[in-house]
Amino acid sequence: MSTRFFYALVMTIATVVLQLTMFFTGLQTEHLATGQYVQWLGIAIQAVVLWLGIRAVRDEKPDRPLTYGQRLGAGVLISLYSGLMSAVYTFLHFKFINVNFAEYMIEMLRAKWAAAGLAESQMAQAEKMTRMMISPGVQAMLVPVFTVITGTILSLVIAALLDATRRPAPAGPDPAA
Repeated sequence: MSTRFFYALVMTIATVVLQLTMFFTGLQTEHLATGQYVQWLGIAIQAVVLWLGIRAVRDEKPDRPLTYGQRLGAGVLISLYSGLMSAVYTFLHFKFINVNFAEYMIEMLRAKWAAAGLAESQMAQAEKMTRMMISPGVQAMLVPVFTVITGTILSLVIAALLDATRRPAPAGPDPAA
């Protein structure tokens, strides 16, 4: 298994654990408004996994330094692989696990729309569009896109922060001295 795929698998598993934790704690159901903020934790997880993954790719061949583009490419590939695997899980999650997600989302949004003063006809139109966008199939198609976009942005920064070559460990005290 390649290093890039391994870290993509780690990122996917972390994403699945986050989704299931949010579901079982009610952050994707009764407490959806709070859950929308907790969902941002996924970006922090993605950043950590990308840092570790890009560093691991760099350290595979310590005698050959990776260019900035190669480090960036490693991060983008990790994100792409993870996005594709996460798309499958996302479809299964919203189709078979959190089957009432759309109802919770519409309920939360209707309260916001009413507070904003939208007319019932405007809310009905917005609800129709929202239901389409949060269907399991559309969510599964959007996950890889957003994962790659976020991963690319994070990788641009991480690739710049990681040195091209592995630094040798500092030498201990000289035994001859």
